[in-house]
Amino acid sequence: MQKSKKFAGRYLLVLALMLGMVLGMCTSSFASDTYTYDIWGNTKDAPAAYELEQTVYAEEMGLESNTMFTGVFARNGKVYAILNGAVVITDEDFTEFKYIREYTRDDGTEDKVSAPTGIYVTEDDHIYICEESKGEIVEFDENLECVRVLGDPNCIGLTAGYKPSKLVVDSVGRIYVLVKNCYEGFAELNPDGTFNRYIGATPVTVSAVERMWRSLQTEEQRSRSALWLPTTYSDLAIDQDGFIFASISGSTTVDPIRKLNSSGDDVMKESEFVERPMGDYAAGSSLSNLRNIAVAEDGRFAVLDSNYSRVFVYSADGNLMYEFGGRGQVEGKFSSPVGLTFMGEKILVVDLTHRSIEVFAPTLYGSLINDALEAQSRYAYDEAAVYWEQVLDINSTFFYANLGLGKHQLRNGEYEAAMDNFYAGGDRSYYSNAYANVSKAWMKENFALIVGVIAAIIVLLIAVALFKKFGPKSQKETKLSLAWKKLKFTMFKWPGYVLSSPFKAFDDVKYYNDGSLLFSVIVIIAYGWIALIKYRYTGFMLSFVDLENANTPMIVGSAILPYVVFILGNWAVGVLLSGKGRLKDITKVVGYSLYPACWLNLVGTILSNFVTENDAAIVGALFVLGMVLFFFYMFVGTIMVNQYSFTKNVATLFLSVVAMLLIIFVMLLFATLFVQFVNDIISIVTEVNLLM
Repeated sequence: MQKSKKFAGRYLLVLALMLGMVLGMCTSSFASDTYTYDIWGNTKDAPAAYELEQTVYAEEMGLESNTMFTGVFARNGKVYAILNGAVVITDEDFTEFKYIREYTRDDGTEDKVSAPTGIYVTEDDHIYICEESKGEIVEFDENLECVRVLGDPNCIGLTAGYKPSKLVVDSVGRIYVLVKNCYEGFAELNPDGTFNRYIGATPVTVSAVERMWRSLQTEEQRSRSALWLPTTYSDLAIDQDGFIFASISGSTTVDPIRKLNSSGDDVMKESEFVERPMGDYAAGSSLSNLRNIAVAEDGRFAVLDSNYSRVFVYSADGNLMYEFGGRGQVEGKFSSPVGLTFMGEKILVVDLTHRSIEVFAPTLYGSLINDALEAQSRYAYDEAAVYWEQVLDINSTFFYANLGLGKHQLRNGEYEAAMDNFYAGGDRSYYSNAYANVSKAWMKENFALIVGVIAAIIVLLIAVALFKKFGPKSQKETKLSLAWKKLKFTMFKWPGYVLSSPFKAFDDVKYYNDGSLLFSVIVIIAYGWIALIKYRYTGFMLSFVDLENANTPMIVGSAILPYVVFILGNWAVGVLLSGKGRLKDITKVVGYSLYPACWLNLVGTILSNFVTENDAAIVGALFVLGMVLFFFYMFVGTIMVNQYSFTKNVATLFLSVVAMLLIIFVMLLFATLFVQFVNDIISIVTEVNLLM
């Protein structure tokens, strides 16, 4: 027993030091002024894609200097800006101006533009503005004459007053309206202005804790509790194919940007490694508040983050292309951005505080990306590949360019180069297609060699068997042969005995002290290093990890620690519940139970580098099988060494998990205090050095 306690103490000391090392290695990274995100969610420095070209102030447009723009739209070579009391129409050079301040209603009465909150212009230059305060949508023709005024369409179920805030119009004249304080989605109006339906209502997400807490409340408490209402949208835009891009208010949702089809379903492309469009993010949650959205003719869309005053531009399939802006008083920064639009290659941003329209033009880097996306939208992939190569010359970490270039190489039969680009871009499906072609060509070229090697191995095995049967018998065993027999017994014969007869083998561990404690400890340690091998070398079809930021102590420690803590926890529970197993017995049980998983993980890691997407599940089953076998043999082993019944063993395993949590809590507390103590010592030494 004394030896077991000493052994456990060494375990705890090693693990505490390991945790201290891991905590000391934790670092943070911060974004530069212009940046992008890689497929791991890390910020990467990136060249500026857009730069400020021009600032247009209100007085330059014939308005009072204190005029504040509230929105902007561009189409057909014209720019439309809205502000309190007017709509301003100008050319792309901001040299000629027209104004809409007054208009004549259908009944002949005169009215004035009040405080428009949204604007949209159709292909035939019809202008729609939302007069939220009046509850109306006003349409003007290309001659700036009022065509009609659409009042309350009597939306079904709308409890608050009808207040249209933003709108878009599709190619057949249907109007999609963002109604203030409406939780049903967007109101779809027929071309004649009558209400048709709601589309795109956001689902209500309620946590299990919130549901449980509400179920315990009284009726009175429930009546006073906040309602579970869907999140409201903040803006919308429509592309040439009729898809509606919508931004959602708030910065906590995981999907603040949605792409809605005609049925109102979100069809934004999901990627295995790349987060959905959400501006700045961390740990899969948005840090931004995306208040405004705009769509370009080539399918790009831009969102405006009111938290950090940044503009994020995405491809049509939702991959971040670049960002620009930021909060500040210098050129290229914003104070209070409230609207944006595409004007050809340029992007216009309205700044409320500066009372200006900021005109941003693409740099060479931005132009190359835009040209590549435009070429892809025309299915001109050869042309796009030329641009993507130039983009990678400027920014080698831009993974979307790897994807574009890889697709071109796949079509041209450059399969190995395509594999490299698809790996860099994190696309398993295309990588699998390229690898299938590479492996097919390799097999065709080396088929004869493979058959020859297999035949040679068969002949060699037959020769060895014949030699053992008819060859001379060795009369004297050497030290080398004895060592080999011992190693073979330890590594293969006894573990094979455990695998084939676990009940009897673990009974022998208990009563005859069979099995090797040293071997079991080595297996547990080896399992940690095999976990590192698996992490680093598992094929792309089964694992894709950020090797550049891999934390080796964390990987090895997190693989070993649960089993070490389980040994201590199960032994401690056994002491309290009259378990017969000693600490070394439980260590043997865990070690031999992990032994199959070690081999299966190694074999699976090797095979994972030679499978396509269709075969990956088979190899992945090897990793799962290793854990299944571990739990089976561990369960049998703890029954035999502790001499428990089935039911009691289940209960003690549950208590062992509880004990594991307590042990981990104590270890983390110790590690935290240790790190704090070291930091205090360093601070004291630093202060003393400064005084001297």
